[in-house]
Amino acid sequence: MRQRILGELCKNPGEYVSGKELAEKLGISRVAVWKHIENLKGEGYAILGVSGKGYCIEESYNVLLLDSIKAALSTARLDWKLHLFPELDSTNEMAKKLIREGQAAEGTVIISRQQSRGKGRRGRSWQAPLGGLWFSIILRPELALSEVVVLSLVFALAISRALESFRLFDPQIKWPNDVYINGKKVVGILLELSGELEQADYLVAGIGINVNIDRASLGRGVAKTATSLWEESGTYYQLGEVLLRVLQSIEEYYYEFLENGFEAIRKEYKSRCFHLGKMIKLDTPRGSLEGLNLDIDEQGNLIIDSGDSIECLTTGDVALLAEE
Repeated sequence: MRQRILGELCKNPGEYVSGKELAEKLGISRVAVWKHIENLKGEGYAILGVSGKGYCIEESYNVLLLDSIKAALSTARLDWKLHLFPELDSTNEMAKKLIREGQAAEGTVIISRQQSRGKGRRGRSWQAPLGGLWFSIILRPELALSEVVVLSLVFALAISRALESFRLFDPQIKWPNDVYINGKKVVGILLELSGELEQADYLVAGIGINVNIDRASLGRGVAKTATSLWEESGTYYQLGEVLLRVLQSIEEYYYEFLENGFEAIRKEYKSRCFHLGKMIKLDTPRGSLEGLNLDIDEQGNLIIDSGDSIECLTTGDVALLAEE
């Protein structure tokens, strides 16, 4: 019912809709409308109520209307199932809970309007306030674990293509799976998986996209290195449209990878990797390494010429070295 109320309010953003009109359209009492509105306010929706005028929603661009998204995905190859929560500790943790309970088919998407304990790679925290897209996708690819890991690169490419479709950005990738705009991070991806070496059981892809948020809301330490679509364009984006394009792009690249492997999209991935051919520093669990980033190989590994040897790296954090 709350989604239906939001849908009615979003039909004419900035205009008031009377409680009587809402009650008649939805087949509920005006008191029930009021209670639902109060609950929506408690979930962080900016809804104004004025006696004699009714209700008006501000920031309608931050509303996710699942029915319209599902309708647009009706011809998809994946059987998308979308679940929206007002707030979660972590969408990845909720996804894994559903998996344990046997309630998570492939294509299940857990979305939260905000997260209190979002996490990134290597145990880092991920700030997830209202105005961003925070979601996790459950997939069950019939692949070995070593192949599934490459999907982090595939998804980074898919999301960069989706953001590029808004024609205001030139998204680039920092290996393996961070998406950048104008030198600052706008998308983070965290893959968690389980299974035997020869066969993955499931994959949870946690994705965070800074959409309509102020850099300052990301925290003092993060604001220097992160940005948002709004910060880079001065434009607010409909969260539903961003999510739709991202899911469509992920689906396209996911099946391309399943059918033809990473080699089929490696050239495109490399074209977006901003540090390829440059001097970099790579921090790994075994220590740091500096050298020339020669290539991204067919397994998605980073190839570095350290001066003493050619190294093939499977994990690590990349930083560009200052060019003299």
